[in-house]
Amino acid sequence: MPQPANPILRGMYPDPSICRVDDLYYLVTSTFEYLPGLPVHVSRDLVEWHLVGHAIDSARQFDYGAVGDSRGLFAPTIRHHDGLFFIACTLMVGEEARNFYVTAADPAGPWSQPVILPDARGIDPSLFFHEGRAWWIGCREVAEQSFEGETEVWMRELDLERGTLVGDETVIWTRTMARAVWAEAPHLYHRDGWFYLVTAEGGTAFEHSVMVARSRDLAGPYLPCPRNPVLTHRHLGHGVPVQNVGHADLVEDPDGGWSLVVLATRPIDGHHILGRETHLARVTWGDDWPVVNAGLGMLDAPVPSPGRWGSEGAPAVGDFLTVRGFPTFAEQDARGLVLRSTGGPAALLRRLTSVDSTVTITLDELDAGAVAGLVLRQSDSTRVRLELRDGRAELVVSHDGDTPVAGIPVPAGRIELAARVSAGGVAWFAGGAEVGRAPLSALSTETAGGFVGTTFGPYVDGPRGASVRFTAWTQEDFG
Repeated sequence: MPQPANPILRGMYPDPSICRVDDLYYLVTSTFEYLPGLPVHVSRDLVEWHLVGHAIDSARQFDYGAVGDSRGLFAPTIRHHDGLFFIACTLMVGEEARNFYVTAADPAGPWSQPVILPDARGIDPSLFFHEGRAWWIGCREVAEQSFEGETEVWMRELDLERGTLVGDETVIWTRTMARAVWAEAPHLYHRDGWFYLVTAEGGTAFEHSVMVARSRDLAGPYLPCPRNPVLTHRHLGHGVPVQNVGHADLVEDPDGGWSLVVLATRPIDGHHILGRETHLARVTWGDDWPVVNAGLGMLDAPVPSPGRWGSEGAPAVGDFLTVRGFPTFAEQDARGLVLRSTGGPAALLRRLTSVDSTVTITLDELDAGAVAGLVLRQSDSTRVRLELRDGRAELVVSHDGDTPVAGIPVPAGRIELAARVSAGGVAWFAGGAEVGRAPLSALSTETAGGFVGTTFGPYVDGPRGASVRFTAWTQEDFG
């Protein structure tokens, strides 16, 4: 099998989960407040991945109006059973966790209406199928915590015909290390008479790690691997190119080999702007315990992946993400997309996939009174944008308030806006002329908080109905 070039999914693809059906692998990741939600990728070799659909692709499935920044769709798990694909997930609205699953005969869709499980408390749900029965596994905070972030992993049978949890609930795990926070992302497997429980510990930042326990009985007791954590980069220090490694899922290939998908970040000078990305490692077994990248014990170094993408002809709505809703503000025609203000900012967004890249958009036909431009977004309150208004291109940095940085006059009519992202910061251009620069820290998770990465794309603001025409986009990664 060819060696993967990490990350295998670049940009904001966190919390990966994987399964195999015959000779194809299927992978799903979190999307938080972005829609369509829960992208499903497919691969024959774990190296080349192709998007085939989204499990949450319609407003009929959920109401996202109250979903805040870095809330929404958390930590999905994908499994296949009896001819159906299942994705279990949590929808976070504020601090309320709504656990559900959806099904599909074809991972490209259509996916079912969500089956809500009101008795399934907590986050990071998983499914385990064994001997004709289905089990729901979840993580939740301990009712009477002895320290903040103390969690437990619980399990209960799922009646698939009725779509309800049945039988007794069993707590099967707490944590591997003393006072370890957020023992989460539980996944169960069966191999050679052992049941294996894989979890994450330490939170999803620098202390993130992958832990393993096993039992001869599904209900436990589970005993931890003496070599835990089986994967982490926290012991390597802050200077390494890949950090925050955790939240893993295992998969067996048709020949009996094993691999693991896991999230990780690629920081620059202490800041990461791309979000948590999906990486892959090979797994062997020693003493009936998984060994990750034997002889190395860590993820491979990231591999540069230069490339250029863009619109061929008019941009298509389906090439973009939106925040908290679907793009009812965008109208397609032969020349492009007309974006209309909803009385507040409305944007079409794509994942930024490299910190050595240039992104461009082309805008035309800006209504009087409208404001439009190119935005790089971390959250509603943390973003950098180059906006057109009153014959000028203005660079604005936002973090709990707007700070104008620079501006230049621009002619009316069609104009290309660009952002050149590099380790030294982000340079912004309007019609080929440099407008100004912003530091990478202005777009980092360390500044914004939350769980997502940077997205980019066109936006419109101003009075309701004010519009701009969006006619082209490109993204070129150099490394």
